Amino acid sequence: MLDESNAFWYTLAGSRGGEDILYPSKETAIRLAVLAVLAIVLLGCSHRPLLSDVIIQPDTISPNADGTDDVAQIRYRISRNSSLTMYFVDETGARHYYREDVRRSPGPRTAYFGGALDGSLLPDGQYTCVLEATDPKGRTENVEKALTIRGGDPLHIEIEGMSVYPDGFTPNRDGVSDRVTVAYRLNKEASWVDVYVLGDDGTRYPIPEDEIREMGAPGNHEHDYDAGVDRAAKPPEDGTYTVVVEAEDFVGNRDVATDTLIIDMGGVPYVEIVKRAAQWSSDLLVLGDTLTFTCTVKNYGTVPVRTKGPESGFAYTSTQNYNTEGYHKESGTFRVGLDYEGAASAGRRYPWRWQLGLDEELTEIDGYTYLMPNQTATVVGRLQIVDEPVRTEPIFWIGLIHEDVWIVEDYVDTHRISVEY
Repeated sequence: MLDESNAFWYTLAGSRGGEDILYPSKETAIRLAVLAVLAIVLLGCSHRPLLSDVIIQPDTISPNADGTDDVAQIRYRISRNSSLTMYFVDETGARHYYREDVRRSPGPRTAYFGGALDGSLLPDGQYTCVLEATDPKGRTENVEKALTIRGGDPLHIEIEGMSVYPDGFTPNRDGVSDRVTVAYRLNKEASWVDVYVLGDDGTRYPIPEDEIREMGAPGNHEHDYDAGVDRAAKPPEDGTYTVVVEAEDFVGNRDVATDTLIIDMGGVPYVEIVKRAAQWSSDLLVLGDTLTFTCTVKNYGTVPVRTKGPESGFAYTSTQNYNTEGYHKESGTFRVGLDYEGAASAGRRYPWRWQLGLDEELTEIDGYTYLMPNQTATVVGRLQIVDEPVRTEPIFWIGLIHEDVWIVEDYVDTHRISVEY
């Protein structure tokens, strides 16, 4: 009799001689069929090639950047997770690796090969492209295909005559050794060029594009580097760096040139007129009198700031200015200036300017005068009014000037003063 233990798998078809005649149930038949299909699939997978459908098209390339047959497509199929290595064997038997132990999942793949490996174009000749795949169980398969390189660009790109001048600089906007010129020559057109400063920790500091010629053009190139200070960016820390120029041509040839650069006293200058205030000697002057102002300045940055005369306390007349007295502008210097409405030197802002303190208070570095970090100085300016002002009660003010850079503080402590005449 059919009992509950076998009713799931079999069905009663009748009896003979007292014995039940059993056939597989419908559910059992379906399960057996599914198992059979899975077994066939698994058996097929186990015998499927690890590497298949390998095609190189075209099998002859001419990597010369003319747009015709410059690149070969290497197509292949992986049947299961594998580690793939691809290399080219030249006529001497030497191997040139293109891929080495890279992970690949199942499916079709395409690699593009333009003839260059490790930044250098392979010479013309006959090559054997070898694809080697290894699955997680250590089973390895190789497929070899022929590839010909013909008519490749014979001229390798070169970076010639690279120089960094000066090889040391102080990027702090003082107008002295603030900039570096990176110069070199390209013997042919480049597809890309990268110029940067490299730190020991691997940090790259980009150098702006060439100012005299389009990037990548053949010929001489010059790059101006200020370490970012002109944009008020913090420069790299003081130390020794490597300047790197990299270039690649249109077929994949690459060249690299390097030089050394020393950065010292780098930083963004920060100076202020303390409390934006000045003390004025009088609110009333008679023509011929001298007006005196006093203010305090502080270097609250991390780098020395350059300044120049005349010293604090120097007296101008209203018919003079810093040029007539021989204290011409110098790019990068800081001075405190005086101006007023209708001044005789109209058109020249802050025609009367003074050094940030006395000579004895300041520090000389390489022949220049500096207010050091965290140092405070008093500036006293004197101006004798000897010509009649346009207005009887002109407004006077002072300012802090970073010459040829910007006016750091403008219209500080405006003050109306009567001038009698």
